[in-house]
Amino acid sequence: MNAQLQISNLSRDRRAFSLVELIAVIGIISVLTSLLMPALHMARQHAEQVKCAAQLRQLGLALSMYSNDNHGWLPTWSGWHVYPSGSSPEDEPGPSWEEKLMPWYVRPDSVAYSCPSFIATAAGDRFNNYFIAARWSSFNGRHSMKLTDVKMSGRFVLSGDVSQLHLYPFPYGVCGKTTDDCDRDDAGENCAAFAGEDPGGFSMHRGGNNIMFDDLHVGLFDHYDPSLLTFHPFRMSSWYDVNGN
Repeated sequence: MNAQLQISNLSRDRRAFSLVELIAVIGIISVLTSLLMPALHMARQHAEQVKCAAQLRQLGLALSMYSNDNHGWLPTWSGWHVYPSGSSPEDEPGPSWEEKLMPWYVRPDSVAYSCPSFIATAAGDRFNNYFIAARWSSFNGRHSMKLTDVKMSGRFVLSGDVSQLHLYPFPYGVCGKTTDDCDRDDAGENCAAFAGEDPGGFSMHRGGNNIMFDDLHVGLFDHYDPSLLTFHPFRMSSWYDVNGN
């Protein structure tokens, strides 16, 4: 009988962990967690950048459909607009380009216009994070352009991340507005600003900013590349060098 009790006690002892063993296991788990967290964070950032690129491609498709149905013209841009229209004294007369695009796409307050990386950085706050090309058309006295104006196919910047803090309302930017703009364009200020190159520029994603081109492909850039990016429809030009010619 005593022998059986001794065997039973020995079995119970073998099933239990000692305090030292528990501390060792907890330590190993902590080390593995500390090694995995940066990798998980990088994976999440990459997923946000990929989702943003997909949203830009969907926006590009909507702009293309709008152009096909409107004799080649893209929706017109103007000033500072809020959605719904008239819901703030900061709303300027007329609809925004996003509102004009609604029959072909989504409402201006849709999450489809909000970059997931900005949402993550801004602790959940959503803003319209995408712009429409307007620099060249503004120099020509227009508030829109035709896709057929573009001769530098695959290199003309049609849209992308608004990576210029000056264009965001308080507390993220210094534009002097308190509402979100659903009519973002680069007529007067470079929306696709790069960190370290442009005043107010920042990197929306790890590795740079998403840029969408006239052929609707999206690329990630961390600086202005004069061989790949142009803001002029028929010659290679930086945003700062664009004029009406």
